[in-house]
Amino acid sequence: MKFVQFFGTSAILFLVGFIVIYGMIEKKNVFEIFMKGVVEGEKLVIQLFPTWLGLFVAVGMLKASGIIDFLVEKLALILKNFLLYKEILPLIFLRPISGSTATAMGTEIMKNCGVDTNIGLLTSCIMGSTETTIYVVALYGAKLGQKNIKPVLVIGLIADFLCILFSILALKIELM
Repeated sequence: MKFVQFFGTSAILFLVGFIVIYGMIEKKNVFEIFMKGVVEGEKLVIQLFPTWLGLFVAVGMLKASGIIDFLVEKLALILKNFLLYKEILPLIFLRPISGSTATAMGTEIMKNCGVDTNIGLLTSCIMGSTETTIYVVALYGAKLGQKNIKPVLVIGLIADFLCILFSILALKIELM
């Protein structure tokens, strides 16, 4: 573990050093370019803050309201023959909205059930193959000023659904 940490720290240090040296070779004012980037980043954060806040509030409301638990119970009954583990349903619902919430849920599933168990493998596969679609589309839509993000959102959610479906099918095939 210390090697990985050392390697990560060294890689960052090497990259920063490389950028500074390359900028000096090209006779660029590296600090001035860096400061322009900071100012542009600050403007971007201020521009996207309302979208972030809205998404965080929506996730908090979903979790606090009990809607997720209600949907999990109802869907678990409907999908009992197809779905292997109902513990992954909250992960499936919240993954498209919030990466940090989904990561916390995935970590909790793996902590409780184990990483090498079937549910741990399924959780890893879902986390690795899906995207925080609603979050990404909302941020890009806000940044680009796009009003009609519906087609992109639908395509992204279909892709997420297919990734989850094939993750479950792959595990079912493995268990045969």
